[in-house]
Amino acid sequence: MNNKGQSLVLFVLLIPLVFLVLFMVYEIGRMTLLRHELDNINYIAVDYGLGKIDDENVSDEMRELILKNNSEIDNIEITIEDGKVYVTLQDSISMKGSLFNNVFMVKSAYVGYLENEEKIIKKDK
Repeated sequence: MNNKGQSLVLFVLLIPLVFLVLFMVYEIGRMTLLRHELDNINYIAVDYGLGKIDDENVSDEMRELILKNNSEIDNIEITIEDGKVYVTLQDSISMKGSLFNNVFMVKSAYVGYLENEEKIIKKDK
């Protein structure tokens, strides 16, 4: 009995699956990297906003700081109320040239406030 044909068929059937898994790992890595980048920018912006919370144009300065770090962010929401600074960043990542032409949205939301002269910065829901 000849097993060479069976090995070739098995290889031809499995190689697309291997490429699909590798592609998915790559895309998930890109999304994770973008989320990490947005979280870092968001943390820096909230920290800056808490330092100048009493200035009247602090929102514009925070927006400029965010855009200096990444000028391609799709949506920036900055809210300052009751001594708290809320910043939400949203960006999209597309799968161009892949089997799927999907666009995924990555969102990062942080809130910061002063408590007992100490800055508290944490992820917002």
